[in-house]
Amino acid sequence: MIKIFIPLFFMLVSLDASITLQDIESKPPSHAKNFMIWQYLKQDITPEEADKAYSQVKGKNNKIFKLYAKKTNDIEVKRKISCMKERDLLSIKDETCLELAFSPYKTLALTKKQREKLLKKISTKAKEELLKIQNEPYTQQAYEKYEAHTILSLFVSTTRRHRRENLNIHLNEEFINRLSSSWKISQLVKIVVHDEKLDKLQLALLKLNGENLNSKTNFYLAINHLKHLNNTEALRYFNLSLLKAKKRIDVDKNYFWMYKITENQNYLNKLLGSKDINIYTIYAHEIQNKKFDNYFSAVEVSDDNADKNIQDPFEWNNIIEDINSASSQDELYELSKEYTQKDMIPVQTLILEKAYKHKMHGYVMPYNKYLKNISTDEKALVYAIMRQESKLIPSALSRSYALGLMQLMPFVADAISKQVENPVKSYDEMFIPKNNITYALKHLEWMKKSLYHPLFMAYAYNGGMGFLKRYLQKGTFNSGKYEPFLSMELMANSQSREYGKKVLANYIMYKKIMGEDVSIVHLFDKLTHPKMTDRFREQG
Repeated sequence: MIKIFIPLFFMLVSLDASITLQDIESKPPSHAKNFMIWQYLKQDITPEEADKAYSQVKGKNNKIFKLYAKKTNDIEVKRKISCMKERDLLSIKDETCLELAFSPYKTLALTKKQREKLLKKISTKAKEELLKIQNEPYTQQAYEKYEAHTILSLFVSTTRRHRRENLNIHLNEEFINRLSSSWKISQLVKIVVHDEKLDKLQLALLKLNGENLNSKTNFYLAINHLKHLNNTEALRYFNLSLLKAKKRIDVDKNYFWMYKITENQNYLNKLLGSKDINIYTIYAHEIQNKKFDNYFSAVEVSDDNADKNIQDPFEWNNIIEDINSASSQDELYELSKEYTQKDMIPVQTLILEKAYKHKMHGYVMPYNKYLKNISTDEKALVYAIMRQESKLIPSALSRSYALGLMQLMPFVADAISKQVENPVKSYDEMFIPKNNITYALKHLEWMKKSLYHPLFMAYAYNGGMGFLKRYLQKGTFNSGKYEPFLSMELMANSQSREYGKKVLANYIMYKKIMGEDVSIVHLFDKLTHPKMTDRFREQG
């Protein structure tokens, strides 16, 4: 589960030793403490205890708030939840409650007359304009009197079905370019390019000028031109995307596609000059028969025992502060020498990568003792996922509470607990490397029954098996021009799309480091042969 992570450790809480208010109160405000509160609110506690715990939540957290609302007797909280859930907007008399209940999805279900009545109760201009435009016929002419932001809100803040059935309309060049005055144009472009059913809107996007749009939006527009066989225009938009790119991965991605269109070796040479290691630069190195020289797979390790524990949140926070306060390369090199103990390999790696300004990349393997009974190929995939999920920090915890090295979601851990001999007694035990890896291997074993390719394994690990199955059965990854690359870029779930690329790159690097032959060109080629990659397309 790819998420922004915060490495943490929690004192193990067994079934016989639940989290207490005292435990919570003893911790400083943090994401770690929020996780403790989330677990605490799942226990059998009184409304008063729930109030005391919730008062210590750091920041806004809807996940915790919804749990808290079930436990508290606070009238205002109950009212807020009731308002948020209310679907009959016209029955609401209180203005504040109506603001909480209001949603474009709810108003979409109303009749024209009902929306006109609701307009009289709404005081926010943006909501008023949205109600008005929802009452219009589904034509460009009807929308021309509205501001770009309102029009785009209509197109973006709706259901996929409604968009396909009613908003897939012809838009002329002047109109589509007027919409680019709103930042929401980027959302529209992303949605339209990744939905094959929005063919009329895709044609409209062919007329959209990209000069004032960001790198990602221009990239999507380039892909749209490529889908419509406009190679010259696609090349122009890839170049616009390249000029506006702020991240190296986006630079490399554009160079890759410019090479695929033109077969100009200069673009491959540009990829060879990149200091990033990703699927695009790996591809260029393989085509040009070059090797990477900007990575390491081992760090200096001493026999000393660590006097710090990276599974302790307070010590880890101190380490993070030390890393962040080291402003120069020399300071970082010196700091890395303090973490030569075996348990500190992930920390030393992170420090060195920062010292090298992320132009040298670490592919260390500190958990081999838990991976003895699997093949080298399986080990490469485990490390590939682990490196992307947690940077090999055992106490990683995502915003959605994905757990540990392999970022297993709590519901996945629950399911696997029913299948293993010695299940964990609490989620906190998932921060122990042995437990987390054991559970992850069980999960991967189940996935391998349906998937036979590391990219598809990564997609499913991040987005779920059902999500991947639906995508594959749409006719993606076929033998068409620019495949499998178009199917890789047209995956609507952007998180899973980019996650898959990163895990695949990690997998190839770990395979190479472990001495196994691997070819990214061959792996790409396999993607268009269903029997070699998955059972879903093979079975129809």
